[in-house]
Amino acid sequence: MLSCKDVSTILATDALEQAPWTRRVSVRLHLLMCRHCRRYKAQLSAMGEAARDLWGTLRDDHVAEERIESAVLARAKELRNQLE
Repeated sequence: MLSCKDVSTILATDALEQAPWTRRVSVRLHLLMCRHCRRYKAQLSAMGEAARDLWGTLRDDHVAEERIESAVLARAKELRNQLE
């Protein structure tokens, strides 16, 4: 059984889509039982939606776009490395 820390890391890095089916099933079972992780998943979704809205306002500012994109990619790489 996965711990909350494992599930939160998987959800935050979006690694679930690329994970083996056994891992995806384990995460889904954990989410069925853990209201805290379900809430965290909902918060991640809300933050993603807010970021997409903000991204739309920054589309014409290419310098800001590149800076944000590189920061997000660097953080995602850090989190994925922690997962391994």
